Amino acid sequence: MLIPEEGVHQTSERYFFTPSSLARELFYYATRCGHYFCNHHYSFSHQSEIALEGDHNRHIMLFAVQDGAMELEIAGEPVLAAAGQIVLFDCREPYRYAASDGLEFIWLLFNGLNARAFYQRILQTRAGRHAFAPPTYSEILRLLDSLLSGCASGERLSEAASSQLLHRLLCLLLLGEGAPAQGEGGRIAEAIRFMNQHLFEPLGVQAVAEAVSLSPSHFSRQFKAHTGYSPYEYIVLRRIDKAKHLLTSTQLSVKEIAYNTGYNSEENFIHSFQKNVGISPGLFRKYPI
Repeated sequence: MLIPEEGVHQTSERYFFTPSSLARELFYYATRCGHYFCNHHYSFSHQSEIALEGDHNRHIMLFAVQDGAMELEIAGEPVLAAAGQIVLFDCREPYRYAASDGLEFIWLLFNGLNARAFYQRILQTRAGRHAFAPPTYSEILRLLDSLLSGCASGERLSEAASSQLLHRLLCLLLLGEGAPAQGEGGRIAEAIRFMNQHLFEPLGVQAVAEAVSLSPSHFSRQFKAHTGYSPYEYIVLRRIDKAKHLLTSTQLSVKEIAYNTGYNSEENFIHSFQKNVGISPGLFRKYPI
């Protein structure tokens, strides 16, 4: 495949997608993707001719670095990415990047639905870092390979299937789903088991953190990075789930349900239920929406 970009080896691949109006309205969608092998002559920026001519700078870029390294500058911040790392940035911000010899990476330019909100949350969980090594890197590569293979064979995924693939990829980046239960991921799984076992007892973040031998602050950060919830939010929402079940399947009073689901007063339970569900427990019992 002939790719007229300096420093890009001709064994590289590049593909284009033109999303339908339906995809732009309802789906996640890719506009370009590629698998590049580069030498040190390769570079690109928001001011490159290709970027300026089309809609390139309206989208979000993802790199999966497989070999070698690349130097980037994103919104004025220097970034170094090496093999095994993902790079994610918003092309509306100033950016530039350059390859070292032997660079191999898969790239994906995408947008759609709430992609930018996903992007912002992913950066938050990564402490603002644009380059990181997720535990789900191998699964992310598998998804990207699936997209590229379909392009190469001429049997591209439908827009709905492509949107599902991109959503799965974003979830892997945000929540680390599918990561092996080892290291801190294993501790978070252990914490969830502990929380579920003691869910309806007096339970605070301090006690859960101690149960898995982490400091409360570090535990809270890791828990949210792995699940998307804060520990407190997880406890509250699971208690609300149980309360909904009791409201619709038993004749227990609201006060009894409050104490059965770990609350220390009926008032606290009603306030928590209304805040998270939008209606009172009594109204939910009558209209279980």
